[in-house]
Amino acid sequence: MDFDAYASQGVDLVSSQPCPRHPDDPLTSLDGLRVFLATRAWMAQRARHEDLAPLVTLRAALREVFDATGEDRSRRMVTQLNALLARHPLALSVSGHDDADWHLHVASTVSPVAVEYAAGAVTGLTMAFLDLGADRFGTCTAAGCTDVFLDTTRNRSRRFCSERCATRSHVAALRSRRRASG
Repeated sequence: MDFDAYASQGVDLVSSQPCPRHPDDPLTSLDGLRVFLATRAWMAQRARHEDLAPLVTLRAALREVFDATGEDRSRRMVTQLNALLARHPLALSVSGHDDADWHLHVASTVSPVAVEYAAGAVTGLTMAFLDLGADRFGTCTAAGCTDVFLDTTRNRSRRFCSERCATRSHVAALRSRRRASG
C-alpha cells in the first residue's frame, strides 16, 4: 500500500480549494471533478455527481487538520484525524490487473468515488502524521496562495506548495529589495 500516494490525495483535495492563485473550484461540477481526478483515471471514469458534496465536506475537514495551530496543535490534528478515520473506515480489498500485479486498496473499487477517495486521503494523511509529525503539515507562504503541502525535506525547510510559488515569491522579494535600495 502506497501511503505517500494516499497522502497526496489529501493534499491535492485540500489544495483544490479556490484561492487567488487558482480561483476555479473543481468540485462544483462533474466535469471539474473528472479533470481533478485525471491522474487517477480509474476514479475519474467512475465519478458521479453524487461524489461532489461528500468531497467538498471532506476537503473542509482535511483543511482543519492543516490549519490546526497552537501549543496543542498535534492533539487538535489527532482529534480531527480520529474523527475522519471513524467517518471514513477502511474497506480493504485486493485488486490487480494480472497475476503479477496484486495490491491492496483501502476501499473497494466498486464503492462510490467519494468513499474510495476519502478512505485513501484520510489514511494517507494519518500515516504521514505518524511518520513525519505535525510540523511537516504546511500551508504555502506565498502571497495569495492557500495550498497545502507535506514537508518531506531533510532539513524541514519547505515553505511553499510548489516551485512556481517559491519562484514567484523570491522574484517579488528581490524586486522589493531593489526598489527599497533605490
